Amino acid sequence: MADIKPYQVSVPEESLKKLQSKLALTSFPDELDDAEWDYGAPLVDIQRLVKYWQEKYDWRHHEAEMNKLPQYITPVSIKGFNDLDIHFLHQLSPKKSAIPLLFVHGWPGSFLEVTKILPLLASPKEGEPAFHIVAPSIPNYGFSQGVKKKGFGIPQYAEACHNLMQKLGYTQY
Repeated sequence: MADIKPYQVSVPEESLKKLQSKLALTSFPDELDDAEWDYGAPLVDIQRLVKYWQEKYDWRHHEAEMNKLPQYITPVSIKGFNDLDIHFLHQLSPKKSAIPLLFVHGWPGSFLEVTKILPLLASPKEGEPAFHIVAPSIPNYGFSQGVKKKGFGIPQYAEACHNLMQKLGYTQY
């Protein structure tokens, strides 16, 4: 397991500056009267979101918060594809009898979805089951590597998660 490495989120400053430039250059389309959500997000909501990202969102603060979490990255084999570097959160419970739990985020979503319930799962009240939590960023998403070949579907996502759990030593989860 020497190829399982700690992971820290570190977005280059140049990428953040590029994002700010793109937000500043955004031109908004006209909107149909009373369209509301019939044709997508209302223009006023998108404009409010862009303004928030330009003026208030502090990426470095959120990056620092993410980096408090126990994150790792490791290559995982998937049949018919090259190994993919899979990013994951791995929160061990202090309880030896903890059950391994694979938490797979939805789309759109991320491994951060599990953070709200980590304490409840890893360190529950007396008499309640405890869990060792593994929450990967699914391939092609978040901090995991993307696939460069056609044909990667649900079976391959499942295989990636299963092989990650096996690599971590969890034969049952």
